[in-house]
Amino acid sequence: METPARTAEDIIGIVPHTLGYIPQDSLVAVIVGTEADGTQSCATTLRTDFTLETAACIVAEGGGWYADLISRACAVSGVFLLLYDEEYLSIGSIGDRAGSGDPAVSGDPADSGEYLQVHRGLIRAAIDEIAISLGEKEIDTLSAWWIAGESFGRIDEDGENRRPLADATTSACATELIAGGSNPVASPQELVTRPLSDEEFALSRKDAETTAMELREAFDVLAEVYPELDRIRRDDAAFEESEFSNLLGLRTVIAIDTILGQKWSRDTLEMILSFDHPDFVPEAVLDCAPGQLYEIARRQGSSAAAAGQIVGLSARSPRPRDVLVGIAFLRAYLPLGHPDVRATAYAVIAWFEWALGGSTMAEQFARAALELDAEHGMAKLITGAVEAGYLPRWLMATPTAPF
Repeated sequence: METPARTAEDIIGIVPHTLGYIPQDSLVAVIVGTEADGTQSCATTLRTDFTLETAACIVAEGGGWYADLISRACAVSGVFLLLYDEEYLSIGSIGDRAGSGDPAVSGDPADSGEYLQVHRGLIRAAIDEIAISLGEKEIDTLSAWWIAGESFGRIDEDGENRRPLADATTSACATELIAGGSNPVASPQELVTRPLSDEEFALSRKDAETTAMELREAFDVLAEVYPELDRIRRDDAAFEESEFSNLLGLRTVIAIDTILGQKWSRDTLEMILSFDHPDFVPEAVLDCAPGQLYEIARRQGSSAAAAGQIVGLSARSPRPRDVLVGIAFLRAYLPLGHPDVRATAYAVIAWFEWALGGSTMAEQFARAALELDAEHGMAKLITGAVEAGYLPRWLMATPTAPF
């Protein structure tokens, strides 16, 4: 995006485009970094679940965990905080819950107004705690905003002082992103790649003489497409879906099917497609002669030391674009992949998403895997980590949030 963000409308307008979906019950941090020449730019965007229970825990225990999380994302100089909370303006659900037997809810309309004030007050107190914790790390809270329904406003102002959300969704920055093809969906579930139907899958394999491939040949095929993946990761330009689909001829698809079919080879695929594993640095993979990548993979695939260096388990901070290239390649493969390994393809994508700190998308892809195979070990591991609040090791130097 070339249009600079100058207003709150610009900042709020770009968030759904950076996430790919419209967040709900979320606190989004638009993280600003300062370049060597003093210019500031959006370094990354961090979304976390945020409910009244979250706010209450922050008020009770402080916002240090959140400040720690922000400071590990990148070199940070400032943060814009955006709260997505449909109940911030109107607690319509209070009336619906009245009479439900919940002692905390009454049917008195006056209680709704009182609850609303408590709701806003708790949110403001939690945001204050976060701002104090960020300040202790010399990170400026540049502003904090709420988004609810078709309106938005500043958290430190009266909730009735609102602006139309349409001003943000049609801002200069949002308009530029839309013109470039960005189209946020309503929920993260809609971003999960879906496989071909049985009929479409059969049609895609009609020209295959055989779907069987030895692992040695499969790794040779991977080595053949690897130089183009390496070129894409080193380029600064936004990559297109076609760049990956063009690599996925039937022979390549069958090769990935084969590699995903065994645990050790699946693990080495993760090592190779992260582009940062010490046993599979790009220069070494590019130099592999026929059969050599298989030999290295066979050796490292059963190594506990190598497994500990997989992205997400390693203490190294990944280069996001590298991992995103791996994700994009596997997402392009997934609709074409064999039904026997689709769950594993979903799980590997989920692992890469989690390794980048993207718990939301990690959970969605892991659950897609579990829909196909309820006992898939890797998918269960990822959903368990997300539900427990565990982050990849490079983000886990301190304990996670206390909820």
